[in-house]
Amino acid sequence: MEQTKESRFMPSLAQDFVQIWIIMNWTNKYAKLLKQCDILSENISLKDAKEFVHPDVYDNFFVPNRWNKDIYFTDRESAILFGIPAKLIEWILVWRKYEKDKKILKKIKELLPYAYICNLDGKVVIE
Repeated sequence: MEQTKESRFMPSLAQDFVQIWIIMNWTNKYAKLLKQCDILSENISLKDAKEFVHPDVYDNFFVPNRWNKDIYFTDRESAILFGIPAKLIEWILVWRKYEKDKKILKKIKELLPYAYICNLDGKVVIE
């Protein structure tokens, strides 16, 4: 059965092993600059990317698939070499287990103070 990355890795009613999903704002001019450091893009040479890719997958997986988009590499993922500023993270989607755990929600909010935290129903549980 084929699945989208979203259905496989995003919290959903169909599975409960993924508890958190981060939604970011990539329209900010600084976010666009960060995307230039994406080793899955053509902005970074294979030689430079090699330093950041595990040797077991570099030659047989990374090199042949990096620009040949398929089920493993689509245009929907990034491998950004530098940290993502918390201000770019706008929403945190949590599944039922995290939604009910006040301690986890508090920790998420401490780490990402600018983000809204919402549940699978789209209800904001913490602003």
